[in-house]
Amino acid sequence: MLVEVLKEEYRRHFTTDPHMFISETFIGMVQNKCDRMVRLMKEDDSSMGLIAGIKDDILKSPFSAPFGGFHYSHEHQFYYTISNFITDLKEYVNKKDLKGVSVTLPPDLYQANMNAKLINAFIRSGFTMAVPDICNWADLKNFDGKWAKYVVEQNCRKAVKHGLTWSLVTDMKSKEDAYEVIFRNREEQGRKIYMTLDDLLEMEHIVPVDFFLVRDSNGNGIGAGIFYRGHEKIVTGIFMGDDMEKRNLGIMNLMYKHCFYHYKDMGFDYIDLGTSSFEGEPNIGLIRFKELHNCITSLRYTFSWAP
Repeated sequence: MLVEVLKEEYRRHFTTDPHMFISETFIGMVQNKCDRMVRLMKEDDSSMGLIAGIKDDILKSPFSAPFGGFHYSHEHQFYYTISNFITDLKEYVNKKDLKGVSVTLPPDLYQANMNAKLINAFIRSGFTMAVPDICNWADLKNFDGKWAKYVVEQNCRKAVKHGLTWSLVTDMKSKEDAYEVIFRNREEQGRKIYMTLDDLLEMEHIVPVDFFLVRDSNGNGIGAGIFYRGHEKIVTGIFMGDDMEKRNLGIMNLMYKHCFYHYKDMGFDYIDLGTSSFEGEPNIGLIRFKELHNCITSLRYTFSWAP
């Protein structure tokens, strides 16, 4: 049986986080976006735990993040520990008269062993699997400046030839410029952006946030990237975009190249470049673009169950 525990009790058993989106600092910042937050553990076993938000009578992990998932004492949990927790999760939903539960797991980059067992257990326990989202990540350990296709380096040279420059920016005006590029890019594609610049600046209080700009020869921002450094070995790309009418200048090729070198030099092993799909619908061009830049393509799973 799962029981709700206080933060102090929960954290006595789970002192580290598989990723930043289930850390106390992040949860504390977004907890006002759900009706109630709960920390769940088994009554007789502290091997696994779940922080989730109840929103519209549905238990959600995450309730305001790209992905959520479980805490665990170590990644090599026995299968029955995982399957029993998921069975108890269904019982908790029933007992509390909730409408259902939804869990989006982190990509395999963060926890391959746990994901394999969790996915199997979710399916065997009768959960419904949504069409998996396609996500991409880059292995910086093996990055040597060579790309999957030579056209990437050709486009980087084109960018330099046209006077484009890349830089990490720290002043407020440049951060505003970077956000404006991202905003324009989303608008041009008819996509919503769910974070304001103020939201990103607020995030800087709990995790390092890096803003990058590609400028043209006149100093105008035409490409941008925003990243979180919330993991010891994995840096997370939150937003990347360019001015689409100038895309043929190689803006994003230059962005990827310099970001890869930048974070490799900082000692990071991987860059999580997020999803290349929306609610399971693949963005074929974006997948291809990331794979040209040596990215590995994998899946991100969401499971749900209703009584």
